[in-house]
Amino acid sequence: MAYFWGWTVCLLATLVVIACGFWMTRRWRPLFLRDLVRLFAVATLLVPVTAGSFGGFYAPAYIVLVFEAFLQREGDPIPALTALTLAWSGALLVTVGLQALRAVRASRAQV
Repeated sequence: MAYFWGWTVCLLATLVVIACGFWMTRRWRPLFLRDLVRLFAVATLLVPVTAGSFGGFYAPAYIVLVFEAFLQREGDPIPALTALTLAWSGALLVTVGLQALRAVRASRAQV
């Protein structure tokens, strides 16, 4: 039951951080940069991976990455880094897609 409450607190805190980040970047220009920062933050905060040597348990990937890379003598940060790299790649693709959609809408509005 403590595992459930730990994840509940973590997800609620993450949602608060994301909401504050979206509010703080609401006036950023260019829109591409704003979307990129927002989506990278969301991707970083929301990706879970297995918690290293604690098989069967999950933790946020950025925490596992730091723990495995710097605090464990024989840690393996590769799974966490892989998950974050995939999430960041997805965030970049979504940002490029949003920019392309804006460009198409702008060209149609001018016609």
